[in-house]
Amino acid sequence: MGFSQVISNKSVKYGFFNNYLFAKIERIFPRFGTGDPDFGIPLLHMKPQMPEVSAYSDFRKYLKDCYAARKASDPKFSHRYFCKKAGYGSSSSFADVLTGRRNLTPAAAMRLSKALDLNGEEEEFFMHLVAFNQASSLEVKNHHYAKMLSMGRTKLDIIARDKYEYFGKWFHAALRELIYFFPGKGDFKALGRKLNPSIPAAQVKKAMALLEKLGIIDKGADGRYRQTAALISTDDLGASMHVQNFQVETMKLGMEALERHPASERDISTLTATLSAESVEKLKAAIRDLRQYAITLAERDQKVDQVIQLNIQMFPLSRK
Repeated sequence: MGFSQVISNKSVKYGFFNNYLFAKIERIFPRFGTGDPDFGIPLLHMKPQMPEVSAYSDFRKYLKDCYAARKASDPKFSHRYFCKKAGYGSSSSFADVLTGRRNLTPAAAMRLSKALDLNGEEEEFFMHLVAFNQASSLEVKNHHYAKMLSMGRTKLDIIARDKYEYFGKWFHAALRELIYFFPGKGDFKALGRKLNPSIPAAQVKKAMALLEKLGIIDKGADGRYRQTAALISTDDLGASMHVQNFQVETMKLGMEALERHPASERDISTLTATLSAESVEKLKAAIRDLRQYAITLAERDQKVDQVIQLNIQMFPLSRK
């Protein structure tokens, strides 16, 4: 990064001015960079190292880190100054955005991107990031998340792309469970036919490659697929979205199961009831116990011969 600096009223062009050289000059001239007019050297403004927006999945955290970076480089930097630059009438409005009490309008997000001196691609990522974080529907959230992942310079955790794909289709989890008792030995057509509903061999091949990449299955020397002890974690901002995508997929299967499977092979029941808040919590605890019981059965069963999907739903039908 080149810049010009005036020393003793002479303009000197530096093609590269690193920290080491700056430190040496400071030792020789202690007042260098103080802006002392008698010394003839103006204040040296070094641009702080700002966070890269493409590494974030939470725009509020990004804004907080940007503020911290500017504050660290210039103690006089304040919320008030930044808010004025971003077109905010008061610093409290910006503080409300950082704490999540207030959302950003598209116009406000654009002003912030200008205040942060983002370039075109960074600005586009920031706008999608804001829309993703503030989306009220899964469809809109998915749209903006996919846009962020598709941008060439995104530095979001690379595994996020694979997690997004994994949770987006029901058969990824089903195939991982299937190979526990039906390893397939590289026969993608057979694996696809074993699922219900069946899927094409090409889809199975792609899915198995994804599962291997995620490290939740591996392929032995004999060509057989095996489960690993690894699990898919969702400890990131996209966690709720990933899980919701998977739940939507399995709920669709549940609807289709009414016609796809005979009553003897499924158990689908409904109940509409009135409960107090206290009883709802007790029911949630009972549901957790049921899920754990299902897991225990799966762990202890030595004669497994099918993959099942257990969906449990409970939601309010009236307002409090």
